[in-house]
Amino acid sequence: MTPSVAELLAHPYVSRILAGILGATLIFFVVISVILLYHWRKYEPSNGKVIFASFIYLGGAIILFGGAVYYLFLFIK
Repeated sequence: MTPSVAELLAHPYVSRILAGILGATLIFFVVISVILLYHWRKYEPSNGKVIFASFIYLGGAIILFGGAVYYLFLFIK
């Protein structure tokens, strides 16, 4: 018989696996963000556009990763 989703999620290592996936995604995101911000600052002549784009990009990222961390902690409890 195939286990249900609830039984699979009740496994003790699922929260560690999810945290690992979230951590790996965050590290990948940080590397890509550093590359993007470097190129934006180096190749964009007007500093105002870079600041605006950085604010929108990083603001959206904080909201998305904050939500992911929040729901991961709700799942762990």
